Amino acid sequence: MNTTETAPVPVQTDSKAETVFGSALLFSGIRCVLQYAILPFALPLIGVAADVATPISLAINLVAIIALGYSVRRMWQINYKYKWLYTGIGAISLIIMLSFILLDFGILKV
Repeated sequence: MNTTETAPVPVQTDSKAETVFGSALLFSGIRCVLQYAILPFALPLIGVAADVATPISLAINLVAIIALGYSVRRMWQINYKYKWLYTGIGAISLIIMLSFILLDFGILKV
């Protein structure tokens, strides 16, 4: 008997991971629609100054980083079999969001 074999991941763990992943995708989709469609195009159409979009975008990215950290942490807590892949993709997403935050600070000249 080989003692290094790991037990199969329970179905309940896969279900939890799918819920976390689905929630993360939904949040990401809403964030992208807000940040790339509504803020740059809809706000000027309704007469809201473009200066308002940058702080909103900054806040959205900060919330997204918190949500990303939560979802990666959750994947590790439930010991999901693809946690390393999810963490790698999360790291790339984090770098992109941090870049957008730096750009927003540049626009705000903080």
